[in-house]
Amino acid sequence: MSGKEDRVSGETLSEETRLELTDFCERCGLPEAVIRTYVEEGVLEAQGGDVSRWRFSEVSLVRVQKARRLERDLRLNPAGAALALELMDQIEQLRARLARLERGEK
Repeated sequence: MSGKEDRVSGETLSEETRLELTDFCERCGLPEAVIRTYVEEGVLEAQGGDVSRWRFSEVSLVRVQKARRLERDLRLNPAGAALALELMDQIEQLRARLARLERGEK
């Protein structure tokens, strides 16, 4: 099982566990409108067709925390936070690849 640690609560979050929109908003402490904007701007990926069927992984809670921090600390809008998060993800992937290459793995 893959997971990430929630920096606020310290609990391990699951990629497999799915939260409905209302539960996700409650766990994030954010209104639905903010979550909708995050989905529209690419900060979050929602599973399911229409809004009433949206589901989010628990790991997405960490992504929301990062986005909120970027917005607050760097005064980014949601689109800017989405771009910054994408670049951060790419850096993380490149670092992991470099580490594998340094160990002689592919």
